Amino acid sequence: MSYPYFFIDPHNIEGNRIRIESEDRNHLINVLRSKIGDTVYVSDDADYRYETEISDINKTEAILVIKDKIRIFRKTPRIILFQCVLKKNSMELVIQKSTEIGVDRIIPVISARVVTDKKDISGKTSRWQKISDGASKQSKRDYKCEVLPPEDIHDIRITDYDLFYVPYEESTAININLAEVKNASSIGYMIGPEGGFENTELDFLKQKGAREIKFGKNIYRSETAAIYFLSVLDYLSANQK
Repeated sequence: MSYPYFFIDPHNIEGNRIRIESEDRNHLINVLRSKIGDTVYVSDDADYRYETEISDINKTEAILVIKDKIRIFRKTPRIILFQCVLKKNSMELVIQKSTEIGVDRIIPVISARVVTDKKDISGKTSRWQKISDGASKQSKRDYKCEVLPPEDIHDIRITDYDLFYVPYEESTAININLAEVKNASSIGYMIGPEGGFENTELDFLKQKGAREIKFGKNIYRSETAAIYFLSVLDYLSANQK
């Protein structure tokens, strides 16, 4: 049986009780139709996942009583997606599905061939985070995925990551070093926009330490490439430990 799942601020935990407020309270009671006595699972996005039971409902909050809790730990390697900003539906699909698969962080990237209105991009972060939060709850992750404000492609600090990949259809590199993936603590990868990268951008990324990689003979859409490569990295890192 699938139970409701929420993320809460640790400040909402008081002894053996947890308060669910605002939009989450509305979703729990009015959308999911939960009632007193029902089971709800909760993550504090920091240390614990809780099994709880609804003990009280009022106009502003639902009160949950903690029945059990388990310690949670962040997985390694942490995987960070640098996604060049796509058109609305494509960008939102990437955020939703990569969150469900398990990406730790998404950083929107502004590159030369990004086709959406760059003036509007900075104001979209809160919506993208809300989409990611919904996917985090749907997939019952221990930790939420964080969507950061957009960065210019030339401001990305590639050396902050143990490994950093740039899938590119004209690359000749098709292999991933499994030992490096196994031993990495952080992996970044960047997916280009619908129009692809400028050659100067690729040169810049490689000079900073990014590794080109080619998936195969098929050419993928940006959103497909983001989800596909995340699945590969997630599988390899989870099964090589």
